[in-house]
Amino acid sequence: MVATAVAARMAVIVIEHLEPTLSPWTYLEYKHTASIVGNLLVTNVKDERERACLEPFARAVPESVNEIAERREILVLDPQARVPLSPEDFKQFRYVVVGGIMGDFPPKGRTRKLLTEKLGVEARTLGPCQLSVDGAAYVASRVADGEPLERVKIARGLTLKRGALEVKLPYCYPLSGERVIFSGELARYILSLLEEDEAYAAVSGKVRSIADYGCNLKLPEVEYEIVAGRVVELGALLRRACARSEFISDR
Repeated sequence: MVATAVAARMAVIVIEHLEPTLSPWTYLEYKHTASIVGNLLVTNVKDERERACLEPFARAVPESVNEIAERREILVLDPQARVPLSPEDFKQFRYVVVGGIMGDFPPKGRTRKLLTEKLGVEARTLGPCQLSVDGAAYVASRVADGEPLERVKIARGLTLKRGALEVKLPYCYPLSGERVIFSGELARYILSLLEEDEAYAAVSGKVRSIADYGCNLKLPEVEYEIVAGRVVELGALLRRACARSEFISDR
């Protein structure tokens, strides 16, 4: 098991940034990803100010991943791929890429369009469930350490509660034991500053960048509760998808 983990960890987790602006929400997901995987590379960050915001916890570069690596070295995590991710993939590929995309619900297949097809590289799925950037990186890290994808548990949606305020997030979030993998800083941002940022975007037509905050959000301390949705193993979702011929289970 130790040898497997060491070999797998030779692969670098990459976020290919695909949003026009590094919003506070995106920034906090990237920051949480770095705390999960350690050695994080964020590519395609064109704005020098935004790269500076990322540099305290990640290596951020303006180039796309295909400009710094050969195609045979790159594996994209794509929800629409037909083959599930496995520990062996981390021995074959040097760069495992998560799309830096703020998800639509229902999903629009932007990872396929903006990454897999554009780069012309191989892809693997984490199952028929839309994960956050940091959630996808966490699941990938579990698989890199030798755990079968099928055994990873996820919560189908979660609710952030602060007094009478409730914010429902319809995506899937992995669990570590009984704990939902979710950024505490992001929870505080959603429950305090998000409404103000959304109002600014509605009036100005512009999304605030983390650089507009001087890379420092100054989040207030808030008490909140995370209520997870229905918990299932990814294996159950993969089996259903295989029954519908959406995935190939036998590698």
